[in-house]
Amino acid sequence: MSNNIKALLEHLCGVLDSDRRDEVETRHRRTLNWEPVDRLPVVMTLPQPRELGFTPYPHGEVFDNPEKMLFNELVYAFNTSVASRDVLGDDLPCTIRANFGTVVIASMFGGLVEQVEDNPPWVRRDRPSASSLADVLDRNPLDFSQGWCPRVVEVCQFYQDVLADYPELRPLIKVVLPDLQGPFDNLEIIVGSELFVEIAVNEDIVSKALEAMATAQVGLAGCLAPYLSDGPDGFSHQHAVMIKGRILLRVDSVILMSPRMYRDIVAPHDQRVLRALGGGGVHTCGNAGMHAPEFLELPSIESLDLGQSEMNDIDALYTRLKARKIPLTRLKVSRDDLASGRITDRFPTGISLVYEATSVRDAADTMDAYVRATNK
Repeated sequence: MSNNIKALLEHLCGVLDSDRRDEVETRHRRTLNWEPVDRLPVVMTLPQPRELGFTPYPHGEVFDNPEKMLFNELVYAFNTSVASRDVLGDDLPCTIRANFGTVVIASMFGGLVEQVEDNPPWVRRDRPSASSLADVLDRNPLDFSQGWCPRVVEVCQFYQDVLADYPELRPLIKVVLPDLQGPFDNLEIIVGSELFVEIAVNEDIVSKALEAMATAQVGLAGCLAPYLSDGPDGFSHQHAVMIKGRILLRVDSVILMSPRMYRDIVAPHDQRVLRALGGGGVHTCGNAGMHAPEFLELPSIESLDLGQSEMNDIDALYTRLKARKIPLTRLKVSRDDLASGRITDRFPTGISLVYEATSVRDAADTMDAYVRATNK
């Protein structure tokens, strides 16, 4: 290993500890279970912190270098920083993942993955060799030698090998699932927006392709399980927070269809993944107002994650969630919400929070104010 990663790991040995891990884990777990909490867990997101002296590698360099990917995951990932956790004092869980963006499942089915400069990988669909629904159905959904799957395994194995050399860090840093998207989102990444037309004219073929996506997602999650160290039992981590359940399905694309179409065509495949993996969460960006009732009808849903909570009527949604005891993760809040403590009056439990800080100082000061307000 390079001196760069060794210095980072030595730094983490000095700032991470089991007491803090247990406190953070308990606070998240209790609110996800709708139990009383001293305060709602909050994760601070912020611009890249430079105070520590650890500078992330350019994003384009990490996809062929597990060491650089690990370094970036610990220094600055998802606008959070495990390396700055002692400075911020928030409720950030310490997690790392094989971060290949949204293309892992799509790459298994012939998706033409392209990665340019420091952009995340994406699938090109503007070439004659781009995959079609027929191509998807020709692939073995349980062949994990396809696409970028071997890269994911290599990175997860590297993480475990490194942590084995740092036994004090191994129980403190969780290796979690990469982003496996969801059946419909994966198919839309491969086929493109024409998928919405295909639903109307070839619904049977679309359903078979969605079945293949679900099979691949469940299978790959199982394949990666030996390389992960997530938990506690019944919980996992995505998007820098704890969720209830063992997987987070991304359903961003389905809000472009009617709720009825989601219920009739897509939901059975989402449910299949959730059930097979022992329950999980559902994530979407945008306004989920019309679709949330359908998400909450999934028998195996255990949590709901919003990428843009500000676009939603949270109070109305909270009433629905409370009736089902389904928690909400990543509610964006203001400094005043935290510093006044009013957010905990409005939502006593069942929700985790995110504050978008403008700097390390803003994050630390806001966190201090929140702790003072909730200790009165």
